[in-house]
Amino acid sequence: MNIHDLSEYQLYKLKSIDPALSSDWYESVEKILPKLHKKSQYSIYKNILKPRGITISADKKLVYKRPETLSFTIGSIKTNNKDLISIASHMLKVVSSDIKAYNAIALADKVEALLGYLDNLEVHDSLLDQKSRHRIRIAFLYELANWIDTIELTIHSGLRQLNDDIVKSYFKEVFIKQQIQGRDFRSWDSSDLEFQELTHFPAFIKKEGLDRKFFIVEGQRYWFLIGIADQIDKNPYSFRRFLHEDSSGGGHHQFVYLTHIVLDKKRMKDSKYLTHSSYCMSRLYTLDRGVSDTILKFVNEIKRLYSCYLKPLLKEPLEQDGSQPEVIIKERLIKYEKQLSLLILQKLPNVIKLTENDINDRNYLFYHLDQLAKQMSDNIQDFRLQPLVMYSDSGEVMVIKLIAMRKLLDKLRLVLNAEQQRVEEHADHIKVPLTTVKEKLEETEISLSELQSYKDNIANYNEVKEKGSFWQKLKAGKTPNYSLEDIIETEQSVNEDLFIFIVRMAKSQNKGMVYPEFECNEIINEKYRHYALADGELGISRLPRVLRLSENRSRFNADSIKEAVYQDIFESNQEWKSQV
Repeated sequence: MNIHDLSEYQLYKLKSIDPALSSDWYESVEKILPKLHKKSQYSIYKNILKPRGITISADKKLVYKRPETLSFTIGSIKTNNKDLISIASHMLKVVSSDIKAYNAIALADKVEALLGYLDNLEVHDSLLDQKSRHRIRIAFLYELANWIDTIELTIHSGLRQLNDDIVKSYFKEVFIKQQIQGRDFRSWDSSDLEFQELTHFPAFIKKEGLDRKFFIVEGQRYWFLIGIADQIDKNPYSFRRFLHEDSSGGGHHQFVYLTHIVLDKKRMKDSKYLTHSSYCMSRLYTLDRGVSDTILKFVNEIKRLYSCYLKPLLKEPLEQDGSQPEVIIKERLIKYEKQLSLLILQKLPNVIKLTENDINDRNYLFYHLDQLAKQMSDNIQDFRLQPLVMYSDSGEVMVIKLIAMRKLLDKLRLVLNAEQQRVEEHADHIKVPLTTVKEKLEETEISLSELQSYKDNIANYNEVKEKGSFWQKLKAGKTPNYSLEDIIETEQSVNEDLFIFIVRMAKSQNKGMVYPEFECNEIINEKYRHYALADGELGISRLPRVLRLSENRSRFNADSIKEAVYQDIFESNQEWKSQV
């Protein structure tokens, strides 16, 4: 069995594994891994299990090694950032305290405040400090997951009848897991077509999913139904949000509104329990109230198009026609990008313009565009689990494109909301990075072309001196007053200048440019840094162009930048065109 043969649910279960947060990891692995052939098993081990601390023992069994402690992490990082050390020390005090009881809401406030402070801490463009901050964050979260089991929580049960077990389960299996896994965190969208086809969820949940939009996260003992947040920059999985029940009115006329619902797996046949759960569901906040029909229809349509035409491309077996693996993968991803552009991206600028005067429409649209970008990124990561694709440069670049597209959409949303600019005013800023790189590249190519002519002069002179006739030698003239070593050194200097130019531009032209390793805290390949340049109308009608710069500067050359900047995915004939 190949990885692309796995069901959506099987991939979900594998991606959700984290032994530090749920004890059923071994059971989940054993149900799926033996069904795969050896190469696919290795890919799952390398890309999912090993990063989660699961290794293979001498007797060929899966064993789990606990994450490094916060105390160890603080002692091992090297930084001169005193604020970073200070907040880490404060975090250590929290998880080292002897407190036996804690108010759940107070704990939520404290934890999210600490994480917010850490995330916003100034690291002065230091990638090393950013990595250290990330290590501190992860270690703190894992320590919290252990520590919370040692205390008793004071909880307001509310309409949902929350208790200690429910709250701690959500804290570990949803909030902490999402904070740790970030982009890799998986949940089901109740509005997706695939969700209704699943057989692993109760009919009760799927029926409600037809009328209401929410996320579903499966825990060991509970299903967590999570209402969509009203803005992209709000975390729907927030612990504080989970604990809160909004109420209005009073006495017999009091109404409670919920953002989360919890369903006990063991009580799905209890009619009284289901009646109460159904009432709770009627109180669930939904995002689509007050949104225009035009935007609602567009969002539903792009979801359908993605599910019907784009996602299947990543599930189809790769061609076996004797071509080089990278050629096969690149062609598949070009086809994917073409269809994504035709069916969805090229329509976005006009739809966004429709939301200029309606903040509700705009927030709803950008929220679902963000979720779609995340889903595409998730699906490409699943595609890269295939043994043939694991080490593909094209696969890596496509992940970066989608991560950067998500960031560019958010930048556009923030500009339109905060500055109240019209769409056309923002368009000019977006184009600057790509235009500027093209201009710099032309300048670089002229310099490299001149240097190549000097190389040719030396080669011709040496050939004449060695093999030419008397008259040819006489005509060749004096020895050039420059050496091959001088030219090579100058070539390196020209390439180095281009490298530094791109790096510096990312700081000054960030409206139309994304540095994923720093801005998104996404390190896909430590041997390279990536810079994504917005392309197309508003910088979103096409996927961005990704400049892949080797950290070994001796390997950097202008040709790789030229290919990325000028590649035209539409140069070949279209196999079909959108009918919508």
